Amino acid sequence: MKKRTRRTKGIFTWRQLTGALLGCGIALLGMLILSLLLFWDKAGEGAIGPVNGMLKVLCPFAAGFFALRKASERTALTGAVAGALYEVLLIAGLCLCLGDVSPSWALVGDLIICIATGIAGAMVKGLLLDRQKK
Repeated sequence: MKKRTRRTKGIFTWRQLTGALLGCGIALLGMLILSLLLFWDKAGEGAIGPVNGMLKVLCPFAAGFFALRKASERTALTGAVAGALYEVLLIAGLCLCLGDVSPSWALVGDLIICIATGIAGAMVKGLLLDRQKK
């Protein structure tokens, strides 16, 4: 009788894409709320920078958080891939809207921030799932 071998997953899973899409949705919702507040004169132009900074950290964190399914997964890798997918989706959307985006060091910095906060989001969920088991 042939012994069953364990099938290993690759680096990319559909759950990571789902997390990245949820992160993009949160970013779009945050920018929509900010634009409405600016339109109604409820917020000044000084609010753009802080809100943009919060969304740069919060959305890839959410992508990594929602990408992790169980605590036994590779949390750092799952979060990093979800954060990177989030950034790639946003840059692709930016390219579609503007027509052309020239590569810059700012985009590389944003990618590094997204990967790091995606890892943090997955690790937080991994810790929460680990505590629920006990």
